[in-house]
Amino acid sequence: MSISVLVIGDGYMPVSSMASLEMLTPEFRVRFESVDPDARPPIDKLREYQGDPVAIDSWLTDETVLVVHAAPVTRQLLTDHPHIRLVACLRGGPVNIDLDAARELGVTVTNTPGKNAESVADLTLAYVHLLLRGITVASASIRDRALAGETHLDSTFEGGKWIAQEPRGLTMGLVGYGAIGQLVAERARSYGMTIIAHDPFHSGPTEQVELVDLDTLASRSDVVSIHAKYTEENRHLISTDFVGGMKPGALFINTAREGLVDESALLEGLTSGLLGGLALDVCEPDGLWPVLCLHPNAIVTPHLGGATVQTQQRGLEMAISDIRRFAAGIEVSHRVA
Repeated sequence: MSISVLVIGDGYMPVSSMASLEMLTPEFRVRFESVDPDARPPIDKLREYQGDPVAIDSWLTDETVLVVHAAPVTRQLLTDHPHIRLVACLRGGPVNIDLDAARELGVTVTNTPGKNAESVADLTLAYVHLLLRGITVASASIRDRALAGETHLDSTFEGGKWIAQEPRGLTMGLVGYGAIGQLVAERARSYGMTIIAHDPFHSGPTEQVELVDLDTLASRSDVVSIHAKYTEENRHLISTDFVGGMKPGALFINTAREGLVDESALLEGLTSGLLGGLALDVCEPDGLWPVLCLHPNAIVTPHLGGATVQTQQRGLEMAISDIRRFAAGIEVSHRVA
């Protein structure tokens, strides 16, 4: 008898993007449902979720495997449905799943670590080029001229107003030198940048990077990019002191987590002219993003780091592999509980 799988889509990763899970058939019976992304009742111990556990409860029948991205998986859900033996979460941090309950109940939980590493690294370097060349400001000036009904630009010499720097010869400081940080370093080196990094937990090769303390990184970097994991201990790691110690005109990029950065320190650095520009792909929901995004030298985007088709597909392939391993009685590759 084949194993039954319930796949639950959400607003970020809809069922239409999960079609490759049908590859599990005919070995598995696969069924799809979708949560209401606007339904977010308060749930103890869970965060960053979409959907109501009551709806999920109504969909479950005899499924052994539950595949989710943002849908909440609560203690009550796992207790009421002991037939669930594997929860495959299609994200790096399964914060929408009660891992303590899963461990106590003997439910295996897997995740998809590193699926977005390539896309986040790509986006980081895109920000480097956009900021160094002043592309957003230059593009806005063209749009303003068009709206004003001005005549065509003098395309031969107009670029002279926008003389900017190339990345070659500049120093990039990476706060965090894990998988994503190392991919960013690889790309930055290909553009002739020197790499320094701060990561007290790094224990790998250091031939192509100089590890420094945080103050040194701030003072020497032309571009600072954050790639650290967020914990309560490193909340606002990027503080007023850090920003105040940065090189005049330096650029700042955050594609990691919003809690790592004190946004008021960034705003002060930007308005004072100390910072030459910044790019934030993550912001505090109730923070200063409405002010920051209006500054001409700031780029603020809605968490695009992992928002690519390829990132989603990498995650699905990892989940499919672990589901098959679990069914075959082989230890899964990406166990978190």
